[in-house]
Amino acid sequence: MSEASIITQITNAATLRPGTSLGIGDDAAVLDPDGSVVLAHDLLVDGVHFRQPADSGDLGWKALAVNLSDIAAMGAEPVAALVGLVLPGPKALDIEAFYEGMDELAAGTGVTIAGGDLSQGDLLVIAVTAVGRLAEDKAPLIRAGATPGDQLLVTGPLGASEAGRLLLEQPDAARYFSSDVLDPLRQAHARPTPEFAASRALRAEGASAVMDCSDGLIIDAGRLAEASGCAATVELESLPIAEGVADVAAAMGRSADAFAATAGEDYRLLAAVDPTKVAATLRAVPGAAVVGRFGEGSGVTAVRGGDSVHLGPGGYTHRV
Repeated sequence: MSEASIITQITNAATLRPGTSLGIGDDAAVLDPDGSVVLAHDLLVDGVHFRQPADSGDLGWKALAVNLSDIAAMGAEPVAALVGLVLPGPKALDIEAFYEGMDELAAGTGVTIAGGDLSQGDLLVIAVTAVGRLAEDKAPLIRAGATPGDQLLVTGPLGASEAGRLLLEQPDAARYFSSDVLDPLRQAHARPTPEFAASRALRAEGASAVMDCSDGLIIDAGRLAEASGCAATVELESLPIAEGVADVAAAMGRSADAFAATAGEDYRLLAAVDPTKVAATLRAVPGAAVVGRFGEGSGVTAVRGGDSVHLGPGGYTHRV
């Protein structure tokens, strides 16, 4: 069963009640009474999101980062986090290194690790709930809001995390690359950086809709379009591609633009921007690029040189 179908079932069963102004379906929830508290929750599971042996400090950083990316996507500022751990044994995780890695990111973003829970189980599972706060009188940035004619913008280069993951998991392939290529790609996968500065700029420049890009550009552009009730076109020749990704893609027998369009875990932000605001937005978000457009209809289409391109399966979706 796909992740999307499970989420549909959960949404149908869950009732939005007073006290919550925005529930299931966006990057995070928004609470009343003043509509300023934002909550995001993500899991990292051994064998699904990482493979042992993994660096405990990197796991701590990433577990917090993936949640803070959702807070950034909502236009909120980070405040605190609650951390739950399921430990299969005493050697499954270096607890001190894990929390040092997490606190390194927390210190840089003003976050307090405020509590959590511990339990024992068969797999190492890391569950984090991040708490954010919207500025007074500011509405959350949400996925619904793109309109036909809006431009699709991504806040930075793509493909680095997936390239880093492949090189970490395939050491035989990694030996063909220099450390100048390997180190930044591995870092992009192990320690992504939530884009709060870009989020603030998108709000200031009046972006129509915003979401976290974590499962791959094509998948997430389709989600943004679906939430907004329109269609999205992704122009592959316009993608900003992270340095070193083209070499890794070539080694895997793929084109750089197709690789970048379907690679997950970049943790950039996607935004719909009115054409009259694009120039100012690009100036306000260094590294951002226009990668497509929204139109009438539904779904997402990738094009290269004006011709539709079938990319096949790409990005990341859970199946159970």
